[in-house]
Amino acid sequence: MAVSEKSVQTIDDIKEDSVGLKTFKLLATIPTYAGVKTFSNEDSPDNPSVLSIQVILSQRDLNRKLKRNIVKQLVVSLPTKGSSAKVITSFLPIDLGDVILQAESPSRKKLLILRSVSNDKGKKKFVEVWNNGNLKQSIDVTDSHGDFYADATFRSLEWARSEEKAVYIAERKTLDEKDEKKHDFAPEWGERFANKGVSVIVVVNVLENKVEVLPEFKNIVPGQVFFGPEDKTLIFNGYNREPRYFGITACINRLNGIYQTKLDGTDLVHLTEQLEHARSPRLNPSETVLVYYSNPISGPHSYCSELREYNFSTNTHRTVVPIIRTPSDSFQNGFTGIYNEQMGRKPFITFDGKEFLVIQSYCRSRGVVLAINLDTGKVQNLTPTESWTLFIARNNYIIASKGAPNDFAELYIGIVTEYQKDTLKVDWTCIDKPNIEEVNPILSKITWSIIKPIPKNDNLEVIFIKPNETSKDEKPPLIVLPHGGPHGVITTDISLYNATFISLGYTIAIVNYTGSIGFGQDSIDALVGKAGDLDVKEVQASAQYFIDNELVNPNKVIAMGGSHGGFISAHLIGKYPDFYKACVMRNPVLNIGNMSSVTDIPDWCFSEIGLPYSLKHPPLTKPSDYKLMYENSPINNIDEVKTPTLLMLGTEDKRVPHNDGLNWYYYLKGKGNVEILCKTYKETGHSLDSIDAEVFGIDHIIKFLEEKIGINN
Repeated sequence: MAVSEKSVQTIDDIKEDSVGLKTFKLLATIPTYAGVKTFSNEDSPDNPSVLSIQVILSQRDLNRKLKRNIVKQLVVSLPTKGSSAKVITSFLPIDLGDVILQAESPSRKKLLILRSVSNDKGKKKFVEVWNNGNLKQSIDVTDSHGDFYADATFRSLEWARSEEKAVYIAERKTLDEKDEKKHDFAPEWGERFANKGVSVIVVVNVLENKVEVLPEFKNIVPGQVFFGPEDKTLIFNGYNREPRYFGITACINRLNGIYQTKLDGTDLVHLTEQLEHARSPRLNPSETVLVYYSNPISGPHSYCSELREYNFSTNTHRTVVPIIRTPSDSFQNGFTGIYNEQMGRKPFITFDGKEFLVIQSYCRSRGVVLAINLDTGKVQNLTPTESWTLFIARNNYIIASKGAPNDFAELYIGIVTEYQKDTLKVDWTCIDKPNIEEVNPILSKITWSIIKPIPKNDNLEVIFIKPNETSKDEKPPLIVLPHGGPHGVITTDISLYNATFISLGYTIAIVNYTGSIGFGQDSIDALVGKAGDLDVKEVQASAQYFIDNELVNPNKVIAMGGSHGGFISAHLIGKYPDFYKACVMRNPVLNIGNMSSVTDIPDWCFSEIGLPYSLKHPPLTKPSDYKLMYENSPINNIDEVKTPTLLMLGTEDKRVPHNDGLNWYYYLKGKGNVEILCKTYKETGHSLDSIDAEVFGIDHIIKFLEEKIGINN
C-alpha cells in the first residue's frame, strides 16, 4: 500500500525491530571521530614531551533522537630517539553539553569557551575565560548578537597572540519589532544554513571583560576571522551577498574573497581583489605569508583547487600548487590535485626550519592527507594506502583517522622524524580506537575491493562491497549506488547503511563515475553538459560488469541513490525499465526545470546541462532552457518506468525541494500500473540525516527490498 506524503511515525511506533534494524541500531552505538584539540605541557609548549589530546566524538542517541558531542581525553608521550608515540592514559568520555566552541590560548594557560544554555525562557549565551582551570570571566552576550556560528564554513574562535583579545563569528542581533526594516526580505544561505543570514565579527576584550560587535560590511558577510601579523589587523573570508544568496553547502564556486581590516572593522582591504573566488585563508607560523584556495566561479560546484599565497612584505600573490587537469600529466608523479572545501584550523607543521601545509584531499576513491612544502610547492601523500581523515597538524605531529568499509575509523598520531630529498618521513601510531567488540561479528563478514569496470577509463572506479560468504546455489542481489553531487565522491570509509545491507546478504557497487572529484579537473569538466547521459551510461555499464562476471544475481539488481545519485537512479529505471527490480531514491533531482526556480543552487540547474549562468547577473529560466532541462531530466522518461520504487523525501530540503518528488509520486500512483511508495521526514533536510530519518529510513528500505527482492530479514 502506498503511503501518503503526510505519513509520520516516531521511533516508538516500530513495535518489533527486524534483524536488519537491530543490526543498524547496534552499529549506531559506535561513536565516530568528529574533531581533535591538543594541549601541550606548559614548560615547553613548542617541543613537548607529553601531549594531552582532546578527542571529540559524535554519538547517536536514538532515544533522545539527537547526535551528541562527547569528549575523551588522551595523554600521549611523544617519542624520543629510538622510541614511538605511546598512550600513557585515557579518560572515559563525557558529554560536551552546552559548549559550542572552545580554544586554547597561545600560552596554553587560558581557555576560551562559547556556551549556549537553553532554559524555559529561551537561550542564554556566554563567553567564558578560564585560567589554569579556574573560571575567571563570564560575559553574558545574549543581547549582543544572535547564535554563535559553529559550522565548518563560517566559524571562528581565535586568540590574539598577546592573549588580550579574541575573536569569533555570530549571527547579527535580531531586529527589534519597532525597527523599520523588520519586514525586509531576509535571505539565508540555503541548505544546512537555516536562520543564518548576516554574520558579524565579535571581538572579545579579555582585559576589559566585554565584547564588541563590529559593524556590518557592505555587500559581504564575514567568516573564519583571525588576527593578522602582530595582532594589528583582522583577516577573514568574505562571502558576497549581492545580487542574491546562493546555497553555500558543498559549493566552492561562489563569489567570495579574503579581506583585511583594522581591529575596529574600519579600513577594509580586499586582499584577493584580482580573483573572483578565494577562500579558507590561513596565516603561516612565521606570519610572513597567507595561504588560501582559489578556483573558478560558476560551473561545477566542486573544483580541483589551486593553492595560492599572499606575501605581506611584497603585497604579491603566487600559485604554490596549480589546478591539476589530468593526473597522468601532472607536475608530480600522478598527483590528482587538491579537493578540499576548507583547510583545518591548525594546518601547519614545521620541521628542519621548513614550513609545511598539511591538508585533507581525495585521491580517486580514497581520502588522503597531503603535506605541501610552502617554499617548493612539492606535494607528498602521507597516507598512500587506505582512507584517511585529517584533524590537526602542529609543530612536528599530525593527528588523523583511518577507516575502511569493514572497519570503524581508528585515531593515529603521525610524528615527523626526517626530511630528506624533499620528502617527509612520518611514523604513524594508533592512539585510540572504538570498542567494536559487539559489532565485530557484523564487520568480519564484509570484504571489499576497488574495481575499474570499464577498460581504458581512468575516470571511473567502483568500490565493490560484498559478504564474505554467499550461497553457492544463488548469486547475491546487487545494490547499484552512484553518489550525489554529481561532483562528489564516496570513499572507502564505513557506512552504517552499507554495513547493514551487507549483513543481510546484499552486495553493493558504489560508482565513482566520470565527474567525481579526486580524478583531475578534466574528469570533472567531462561531465558538464552530459549529466543524465554520460553518468547514467557509466553506472549502467558498471552494473552490467558484475552481471557479466557472474558475481551477482541478474534478476535482483537494485538502483539506489540520493540527490544526483537519485537523479541517476531515476534515469536508470526510465531508460532500462526491465533491468532493475527495485529502486530507492532519497531526495532525488527529477525535474531540473522546475527545480531551477525553487532551489538554493539555481546555477547547478543550468551548469550541469551545459547552459551558461552568471552569479553576478542571475538569469531567468527561458522556455528554451526549460525544454533542455526537461529533456535531460528523469521526468522525460517517467512513462517508461515500471520498477517498484521507494521515494524518500525531507520536507525541509532547500537544495532539491520535495515538490517534484511528490509530483513523481502522484503521477505514477495515478497511472496505477507502477508500485510507488512515498515516505516523508518532517524537519529533515537534503541529507536525510536526522535520527528519525536514519532509523525509519533504513527500516523502510529493508522491508521494501525484502518484499521486492526476496531476501529474508
